[in-house]
Amino acid sequence: MKKGEAMFQLTVRGHDLNNYGSPEELAQKIAAKNIHNIQFALNKSFPQWAEPEQLSPGLGRFFKRVFGQSHVQVALLSCYSNLIHPDLEKREAILSRFETFLAHAKYFDAAMVASETGSVLPNMGYTEENFSDVVFDDLVQVIKRLVQVAKRHQVMLGIEAGLNHPLSSIDRIEELLERVPSDYLGIIFDPTNLITAKNYQEQVALTREAFSRFGDAIVCLHLKDYQVIDGKIKVVPLGEGRIDYQQLLAITAEYKPFCYVVLEGTTEEAMQPAISLIEALQK
Repeated sequence: MKKGEAMFQLTVRGHDLNNYGSPEELAQKIAAKNIHNIQFALNKSFPQWAEPEQLSPGLGRFFKRVFGQSHVQVALLSCYSNLIHPDLEKREAILSRFETFLAHAKYFDAAMVASETGSVLPNMGYTEENFSDVVFDDLVQVIKRLVQVAKRHQVMLGIEAGLNHPLSSIDRIEELLERVPSDYLGIIFDPTNLITAKNYQEQVALTREAFSRFGDAIVCLHLKDYQVIDGKIKVVPLGEGRIDYQQLLAITAEYKPFCYVVLEGTTEEAMQPAISLIEALQK
């Protein structure tokens, strides 16, 4: 990164902030931190307006206008769901809800609608069954369906991988992209989601490999710091853990200039120090 030049678009999750009662207040709190992008989970920030039947062009345009008054835009519209729920009736309701968000994303002026893949366990817990080829094949069919809807509405489907999910490695991500070749399928890459206490030292190399293999499909980086405690990865606010955020941001800027970079796992109390760390890289 060149000094003084922001080569990525720093983004915060709306539900990581506290004590806001209205969309105006939320936007103002974000803008006060000199941030202009939000990962917006309607069901977490304003659950009273988050049911699929409540979505409308008017609701989306309302948020676009209110956020825009504070120079904040919706980078990602979150609709994190268990896309492979084992109960097919419940899965259909989940996918139908997601499709409604895809249909309305453009009114929020969102670049994409985002989710992880989910689990064969209803409670999203860990099971090795998630890693089977049968489950992955099932996931591929679900993603194909959602990509068709995304294409119809000219919005991107952003999918995030994780160790506990069918999309559990950069090999699986690459396989998904090969089996669902579409400009409307994007990868939200969270390098902390793909490490363990045994290989965390390889996080930077893993990230560079991911960008070299399928960087054209990466549409967002999640920046999530961590400590290794009792043999497990524990998420901590940025700057309080082991993550080499300087290297990860440099790789992102090299491959995807002005990519969205979302602070995750950083509470509002720790947000300003984290932002200052990142801003210091540009001075």
